[in-house]
Amino acid sequence: MDAMGQNVTRQGNTFVQVDTRQESKPATKTEYIYTDKKGNSYPVWLSAKGKAFIIKVSKKTGKEYRQYMPEIGKQINPEAYKENKNG
Repeated sequence: MDAMGQNVTRQGNTFVQVDTRQESKPATKTEYIYTDKKGNSYPVWLSAKGKAFIIKVSKKTGKEYRQYMPEIGKQINPEAYKENKNG
C-alpha cells in the first residue's frame, strides 16, 4: 500500500510534518462580495479548480476556514460546476 506524499522537515531532533496543500492550490480573489443575513460582508474567492468560496473565522478556534458557495460559483464560473460525463 502506497502512502500519500508527506513532506517532513527536521528541526534539531524533531521531525515536523509540513502541510503543503495550501501552497499548491492558489486562490484568486474576485470582484464579488457576499453579504450574509447578519450584514457581514466577505470577498468571494475562486479556488484553483474554479470553485467559489469565502473565508470565515471560527468563533470557537479563531482559525480561518473556507466556506464553499456553490450557488454563487455556478453564476460566476459555471464551467467549474459542470458534471463530468465521460462514459
